[in-house]
Amino acid sequence: MGLYEFSPDTDWQKHIAFFWTLKTEADIDPSGMRIYADGCSDIICNARETTAYFYPLQGTHQAIPLHPGQLYLGGTMTAYGILKGEPGCTLNGIRFRPGGFYALFSQTMEASVDSTIEFLDEELCTLMQQTENLDSRLNQWLNNRSTDRSVQVAGKYDFIYLRKKMYESGGQVTIEELADEMCVSNRTLERIFKKNVGIPPKDFLRIIRFQEVLKRLQNLQTKNEVSAEKESLLQIAFELGYYDHAHLTNEFKKYSGILPSELSLFYKTGISNGQYF
Repeated sequence: MGLYEFSPDTDWQKHIAFFWTLKTEADIDPSGMRIYADGCSDIICNARETTAYFYPLQGTHQAIPLHPGQLYLGGTMTAYGILKGEPGCTLNGIRFRPGGFYALFSQTMEASVDSTIEFLDEELCTLMQQTENLDSRLNQWLNNRSTDRSVQVAGKYDFIYLRKKMYESGGQVTIEELADEMCVSNRTLERIFKKNVGIPPKDFLRIIRFQEVLKRLQNLQTKNEVSAEKESLLQIAFELGYYDHAHLTNEFKKYSGILPSELSLFYKTGISNGQYF
């Protein structure tokens, strides 16, 4: 499977991470791609004649088919999933930063958590079936939604601040600190998060902490000594508030489907067997 990413216009980058196209070869039956939990969401269009399938929640649920010519909303994931496409499949997508979909569409995210549901927008569906110049077409479509973007997303910038605060802390800021800074109750903060990302802030912080582990693993300088690597993982666990190495490993496997040591090996060797995404 080949993944191609395209940047949105600068004005939309606070809400949209990138546009993307995912293709499978016409004569190859792919093993699928592992999708990590990262707090993001996607609008997905199947732009060809073959079907794709999404397996949410660590593969414990039935496959969700993504039919040709249909538009879908892929919600926030609380565990890794697997995406597979039949030979010759092409998926086009918009990857939203946490809270980005709600900011632009004013539709809450709870119904799509750990799932992919049909998203009804005939104009956008038609546009996203056209792979050529997809980024230009999507940028123009976004620009046409409103001549005043500050009005379009009025009242929703507080979540951008919350998101920034949480990522800067590596998931270490507390719910109480966030609520106090926003001058809201813990219950109100939870409602804000369920509207924007579909899950409570506590769960979102756990995902951010996992993402911080990913970054730190990538930056590890100890490339050869297994004992040094284990020591580094222990240090990461301690610094990010995990109880111990086992706690980090269990959380990591939930969100990625692999062990930290397996990902470290990938970073060292570059060998992925198509399973890292």
